[in-house]
Amino acid sequence: MSDQSGVAVAVSGFSPCFPATDMRAALAHYARLGFDVMPYSEGMAWAWVRFGVAEIHLFLKEDHDPARTAAAADLAVDDCDALRRQWDATGVPGTSASYDTPYGMREAVHVDPDHNLIRFGSPLSQS
Repeated sequence: MSDQSGVAVAVSGFSPCFPATDMRAALAHYARLGFDVMPYSEGMAWAWVRFGVAEIHLFLKEDHDPARTAAAADLAVDDCDALRRQWDATGVPGTSASYDTPYGMREAVHVDPDHNLIRFGSPLSQS
């Protein structure tokens, strides 16, 4: 990728931002799913969680209204069903059953306690 002057610019990441009404609870939720989480410090208003190369930034929004301000992100994985089974095994609620899409993907969604949505999917097999 090049900037306007033609100089190559490397992109090293992209992180969606999810609102959280309770930072300690949000970090605990993602930790239970298997994310690496930033250690909690009392009063923190921003944090990160990582799942492989994927990263989500959480920001404290105590007046968060999911009907107006929830966020969403897509996560590309090698095996949608395997990740769904992994997340189901944690006992953390919020993950849907997997489904096939008309655009050639196998997908499922996870909705966190603040109603932020992660859609994760993998290409359907070419059999």
